[in-house]
Amino acid sequence: MTQTIREQIYQTSFAQDKQLYIILDAARIENMPAQLFELEDDPEYFSLFFDTPQAELIDVAPYLVKIDMDSRLLTWMLEEGWGKSWGIFISATMEIEELFEHLRQFLKVKAPEGEELFFRFYDPRVLRIFLPSCNFQEIMQFFGTVGSYMVESEDGEKLLRFSKGDGGLEVNEYKIMV
Repeated sequence: MTQTIREQIYQTSFAQDKQLYIILDAARIENMPAQLFELEDDPEYFSLFFDTPQAELIDVAPYLVKIDMDSRLLTWMLEEGWGKSWGIFISATMEIEELFEHLRQFLKVKAPEGEELFFRFYDPRVLRIFLPSCNFQEIMQFFGTVGSYMVESEDGEKLLRFSKGDGGLEVNEYKIMV
């Protein structure tokens, strides 16, 4: 059965008593901070760069936003941003502050040569490749208590849902109507 993106996101979040979050990539969305306040009256959000040396990079920062199913931001993301790698969806039982702290630990990684690099896990193009390459321990660490990460497929015709199972990563693909 083919569902709309909104219906599928609902099934993997609110229908399972989980909160839905979006990480929006301001580096890919023009005027992202302003868009957030234009679309939401009182947004509950954090820049993942908050309180880091990159804090002043508000125009290119990733933003973690708590959303409801009737959110104008969600509608905008699905109607205008689907297929454009604007960000990822997260379904979780934790509060935004706890999720914020969990996700920040993944912003930087060390290259084999020891150099620190930014890890753009909030870019669907990166997450689609990264998660399937992880071993069991890495999956457990990356997920923590996150229920699932959801991204658009490369062609935008599917919603990919990544979750952790007893054996490691579980991937579900849902054909969607845009």
